[in-house]
Amino acid sequence: MVYRSAFLPRVLVLTAVLLLAACGGGAAPATTPAGTATKPSAAASAAPASAVSAKPAASSAASAKPAASTGASASAKPAASGAAAPAASASGNFGPVAPKPSSPPSDKMSLVYGNPVSPPNMVHMAAYIAKDMGFFDDVGLTVEFKEFNGGVDALRGGISGGLDIVGTSSDPLFAAIQQGGQVKAIGTYAPKLSVSIVSQPDIKTPKDLKGKKIGTPGGVGAFSEVMARLLLQKNGLTPSDVQYVNITTAGRVPGLINKQIDAAVLHIDQYYTAIGQMPDAVDLADMWQIAPDWWYSAFAVTDDTLKGKREALNRFMTAIVKAQRVMYMDPTNTKKLAVQETKAKPEVIDKAYDDLIKGGVWAVNDGMPEKLIDATIDQEAEIGVLKPQNKPTYAQIVDKSVADEAVKRNGGPWSGDPRWY
Repeated sequence: MVYRSAFLPRVLVLTAVLLLAACGGGAAPATTPAGTATKPSAAASAAPASAVSAKPAASSAASAKPAASTGASASAKPAASGAAAPAASASGNFGPVAPKPSSPPSDKMSLVYGNPVSPPNMVHMAAYIAKDMGFFDDVGLTVEFKEFNGGVDALRGGISGGLDIVGTSSDPLFAAIQQGGQVKAIGTYAPKLSVSIVSQPDIKTPKDLKGKKIGTPGGVGAFSEVMARLLLQKNGLTPSDVQYVNITTAGRVPGLINKQIDAAVLHIDQYYTAIGQMPDAVDLADMWQIAPDWWYSAFAVTDDTLKGKREALNRFMTAIVKAQRVMYMDPTNTKKLAVQETKAKPEVIDKAYDDLIKGGVWAVNDGMPEKLIDATIDQEAEIGVLKPQNKPTYAQIVDKSVADEAVKRNGGPWSGDPRWY
């Protein structure tokens, strides 16, 4: 939900499910230990997010580009929640965050976290901010980072027992739960969509995708493929009308630039990187317009981990909630660390940050509204990602107890702004 213009026996069963849900390699993840980076301050008095600048034209025909079956103009980006999302007030009127303790807890705990992409994109930054700003240290938690090439691989790692908590899009999580997987969402790094489908210059409308190659990291059932499938269905096409090309998340932009693929689902920072190198690329569809009530992502754990490591998970989510709030409050250090972690150019991060802030894409509370999750389940059943006869329920998907505790430890929920989830 970006605003660019105004803007598993159990383990075996689940592993089989996920293998069916996604093609792609099972390459060993890159391991990134939680470092001891300099900890910049995150004071509430930090400057608020700046206003969003005009969206750059991603196509020479951008002004004539239809708003991919939504009927909205390309210059009017509605909020994913259906409400306008004002920028932060000039006074920096934000809610509370957990104070820095005089000393961290003496009972040091540890977790292994699987991030769904390598390197992270801006939307995945909460865990990295918590690491780099020392919020995990503050709560007495050591977090080992492992990075993957998609949420399906990360979730598979969590289910097999190699990870304690993973980041994943909602699609493979719902599919695993529908097949009897004992896994739950305990939070989110981003409840709202913030991706666009970008294409080669000769593809002017979604219907022009027929016969074309779409880059889909993780394969069938993974986030990019689900987004592509959703757009195709909205325009009278099916996956059999296109060719899916399994590429890495980081390979999406180079794949477009080198014309190895005709279209790809890009995160907001990837979008700005792409048009910086390929100005005539076409912004074919902004998926927050196509599916404004889609619930995007989760921090997921197995039921066994939830029972056995609850306090460590409480600490993890406490640091995450703090990091997500600080990202709104401290743009300078957030963007500096985003450049370091994402490897994107500063000017790309500047633009992507503004869009994500104005759209309220990062959660500041539990981030798991029943309305969005139910709506996403229904839409996934409609496009064949889920079986319609036994759709998973909200209660099967979500355990809010950890996030509720994390919000409590951060001084309570933020409220009064349509961005806050």
